[in-house]
Amino acid sequence: MRCASLTSFQAVPLERAPARRNVMTLSAAVGGLALLVSTQGPSGEVLDLPSAVKTALQHNPEVAQARAARDAERAGAAGARAWPEPSLSYQAWQQPLATPFDPTATNMHMLGIRQTLPFPGQLGRAGRAAEAGAAARGADFLAARLRLEAQVAHALNGYWLIQHELEAHARHLELGQQTVAAVRARYVSGQARQADLLRAETELHRQHASIAGLRENLRGTMALLNALLGRPPDSALPAASEPEAELPSGALERPEVAAARLRTVEAQESAALADKARRLPEVMVGFDYMLMPGMPDAYSVMLQVPMPWLSGRRTADAERARRQVEELHFAKASAENAARYEVAEAQAGVAAARAQLVVTEEKLVPGAERALEATRASYVAGQADLLALLDAESALLDARLSQVRQRAAQGDAIADLRRALGLSLISEKQP
Repeated sequence: MRCASLTSFQAVPLERAPARRNVMTLSAAVGGLALLVSTQGPSGEVLDLPSAVKTALQHNPEVAQARAARDAERAGAAGARAWPEPSLSYQAWQQPLATPFDPTATNMHMLGIRQTLPFPGQLGRAGRAAEAGAAARGADFLAARLRLEAQVAHALNGYWLIQHELEAHARHLELGQQTVAAVRARYVSGQARQADLLRAETELHRQHASIAGLRENLRGTMALLNALLGRPPDSALPAASEPEAELPSGALERPEVAAARLRTVEAQESAALADKARRLPEVMVGFDYMLMPGMPDAYSVMLQVPMPWLSGRRTADAERARRQVEELHFAKASAENAARYEVAEAQAGVAAARAQLVVTEEKLVPGAERALEATRASYVAGQADLLALLDAESALLDARLSQVRQRAAQGDAIADLRRALGLSLISEKQP
């Protein structure tokens, strides 16, 4: 960033003390702007988007939470196909109250084991439902990654934008200094009014106010970017790299669509399981060994068959599961519809930003620069008034600001398009 010297303001003394104080204030403003840039990190370093995304994926707590939820769901799905655990039992029959702790006084000691037998297809459907649910959590994690990547891109582009807006205002200050010098020279020679000089200095004060606002916005943008990177908000940052200009290629299934599809599969398996559970019983079998003091040992077997077809709760659960399948079917259609719209919207955003950027860079900025050169020459020659010169300078500043804003908008639109296409800058190594 170039910060112009204001010594030219002080070359020719004026009798007006307010004008001198204005010059000192503007010098302090430009000095503060240089100080702010010098505290952003080591000079020469550049923070590019891939590096920022890698840092965010490693340290951002939201993504870490989504990864932990995915891993927890995977761990739970591993046991969905497992048989119900058997149970052991012990019973002491007819223990006399007079000798409650004397095992020899017990008429019978019975040791037993129980095992619930799933009905046919139960474990398979339960496993498929759990695996689909775990895969849906994995898709949620990928969606969180893509959201974070887009957020980092937007924050980095915003950081770059404010830096370059500050540069544009600093260049405009240089032009304003040249204008003040020219007006001062004409004022000293009696060809300009003091009002013209004060008007030129007032324009510089307006730039001072704009720079002060941008400085505060820059701190806020840096805090946002640091938060996304999982760092303290006041951490120093190097300069931001240029916003993206190359379109992403290819497309993958959006994680949100994949999650909706997988949850539909999970609900279908769960509904089929609930429907079977209201018609087929989970049979329990058992074996007991009976040790009876003074009598021959014996054993017994047992078979327990519940009657789920008589349960209103089972019927209600099956109906609820069926309705959930219908709900998730519409949720899947809604996710697909939203994904298609977001792709179209992002493509339109990229096209619009590119079209405006081409016009701004090829027509608007060069035209504003030529117009300012001609107006300045006319003013020095006494053929144009100060207002025309200030308008030409303001038009050039607006053109330069529009240029950097459109470049940042193009980068934002490309980041949105990449997310809409389901593409990631960084591929994760699967565990």
